[in-house]
Amino acid sequence: MSDDLAGTCEECGASVYRQHVTSGIARYEGGKLMCSVCVSEYERSHDAAESGVTEEFAPIELDSNGDDDVHVDLSSSRIRSATASTLGQSKGWDDEKYGRQLDPRAISSTRCRTFHSKLSGPALEFMNNQLNDWVDTQGNITIKFATSTIGIFEGKHAEPHLILTVFY
Repeated sequence: MSDDLAGTCEECGASVYRQHVTSGIARYEGGKLMCSVCVSEYERSHDAAESGVTEEFAPIELDSNGDDDVHVDLSSSRIRSATASTLGQSKGWDDEKYGRQLDPRAISSTRCRTFHSKLSGPALEFMNNQLNDWVDTQGNITIKFATSTIGIFEGKHAEPHLILTVFY
């Protein structure tokens, strides 16, 4: 064994050098010499055990309501796609076409609506007015959550926009 070599990792058999042991990236754990990779794995599993988190996940069970034969319709009639000709063809917001009834008292949201605006003062003011007018005209909604991001909108020019999604 060379003077630089401290030994071999007792977990994986890798060479462990004295400088690794003195610097702390390799060390003795439970009386066994471990290389830096095995030390990292030991710390990760030890930290997970302390926090109660394990790396193994329990399988997800489907609720079949007593039916052993669960059928999922994957036919093409259930698939809807967006094409360049159908995008932006909406005639405005029409909440009547949705089957879920709004419940302003519910904790969770039922629907969402997205607003967007260029990043300029007048454009943001216009979006605020749009949002406030929409809330005022919809007497049966309660906003549950909103999220915003900045993203590029494609149009005549690709420009950054504020994108606000309101869940109600």
